[in-house]
Amino acid sequence: MRWKRQHMIQSPWFWLVLFGSAVAFWLLPQRFRFPFLSATSFLYLASLEPVGVPIFMVWTVLFFFVAPEALRERRYAKLALIGLVLSILGYLCWEKYLPVLLAAMSDATPGVAIAAPLGISYFTFKLIHYAVETARGNIKNRSLPTFFTYIFLFPIFTAGPIERFDHFTSNLEHKFSGQMTAEALTRIAYGLIKIMLIAKLVSPDHVGFGIPNSAEALVSSLNDVGALKVWAFLALTYLYAYLDFSAYTDIAIGASLLFGIRIMENFRFPILAVNISDFWKRWHMTLAGWCQNYVYLPVLARTRTPYLAVYATFIAMGIWHGAAFGWLFWGLYHASGVALYMTWVRYARRYEWWRAGVRSRWKYVGIPFTFAFVTGSYAFSSTGGGAFVSIQVFLALFGIRLGG
Repeated sequence: MRWKRQHMIQSPWFWLVLFGSAVAFWLLPQRFRFPFLSATSFLYLASLEPVGVPIFMVWTVLFFFVAPEALRERRYAKLALIGLVLSILGYLCWEKYLPVLLAAMSDATPGVAIAAPLGISYFTFKLIHYAVETARGNIKNRSLPTFFTYIFLFPIFTAGPIERFDHFTSNLEHKFSGQMTAEALTRIAYGLIKIMLIAKLVSPDHVGFGIPNSAEALVSSLNDVGALKVWAFLALTYLYAYLDFSAYTDIAIGASLLFGIRIMENFRFPILAVNISDFWKRWHMTLAGWCQNYVYLPVLARTRTPYLAVYATFIAMGIWHGAAFGWLFWGLYHASGVALYMTWVRYARRYEWWRAGVRSRWKYVGIPFTFAFVTGSYAFSSTGGGAFVSIQVFLALFGIRLGG
């Protein structure tokens, strides 16, 4: 997915479409703006993904017309909602996970000729959100052009954030202003500076000092690389991932604002998180919020077991990221960290020293420990996705070698 994001912002065509459509958008009468923007977004995305995006259009039309049948007072409400959610999840599995499974069963080289349609994970989660909130009676805006724009808005289609429909419709600017445009261009500039300059400074392939310059180099020489260099490689990978991902988010937010659309924030300096719970209030916040609403809370309501809800949530997040055992282990790793922190807080909050500590500067002592914990998760998410390899890399953080 990352190369698709790179292709978009490195292509002059993206910037031509962005600025050209933004000018046309504000020149049009208000009633024509969203039909124009939704059509422009669809055509641009279809030029990048000529097969997948038209199929997405079919799903979008289906959800728009069938989701209202999921309202609780309707006769077949529950059946309609379950049908919509299971069908779109089935499509996601068909496109994203089944090819990987079949390739593994046929002993194909991992990752070869396997590419899910552009933005399918974001697309799926937005449709599920729309269906569930419609069923709950929380979706009042039934404008087809607005819904199409929400789904296909091209600046956020491949990199998020996972926008909520209610937030989308309640944060629209209907009048052009120079201040808004300046804010949008500034945010885009922040993103470009991050990705073009700052991220490159921490990229493992630029740092040197004997640190492996890629995941492949790390894995191939794992038995010869010291634990400190493994830590250094994964820490740099974490920093680069943050700068890279948040940069694309900055560009997406700024580009959307050119059309008067204020998109949800997705990052809030996660590298400064004081604990793992705080981290997940700062990192990929729209994904965390989606999973809290549609995985954690439903599982908690049915089981009354917070720990089971936590594990279900992070497993879902891991699988959402990628069809690989590494991402499954990533989810289990983060779930274990959150579960341990929950247990710690449950007992520590009984004591005054703890309650005083979380209100004082002492809480910042947790920043390096949280940073180290999150760094450890990149052993699973950045080393190719193989189960054994990711475990090898993780154990190498502590000087333990397997298979060598």
